[in-house]
Amino acid sequence: MMKQMLLYLLAAVFAAIGVVGLLIPVIPGVLFLLLAAGCVSLASDRVHQKFSSHHGYRRWRERWDASAGLSPLNRTKLAFWLTIDSAFAATRRR
Repeated sequence: MMKQMLLYLLAAVFAAIGVVGLLIPVIPGVLFLLLAAGCVSLASDRVHQKFSSHHGYRRWRERWDASAGLSPLNRTKLAFWLTIDSAFAATRRR
């Protein structure tokens, strides 16, 4: 219960920073909004199920899980390229 409350609190802080970041271009707003969504996903089973049912997230998660044997540096590189891939996939759908 305490962990869930801390995750929700952290999500609220990240969301507030994210909204400010959207208004002030110095702060990366989208990054903080994604962090807030991740915190809520960890705290709520219902939100986690919604994320898990999305085909883009599921595909990203399968690639991430397949990389379990990689070094931390290579996992960081993979996270970067998966994020770039997701961003381009989102713009192609529109």
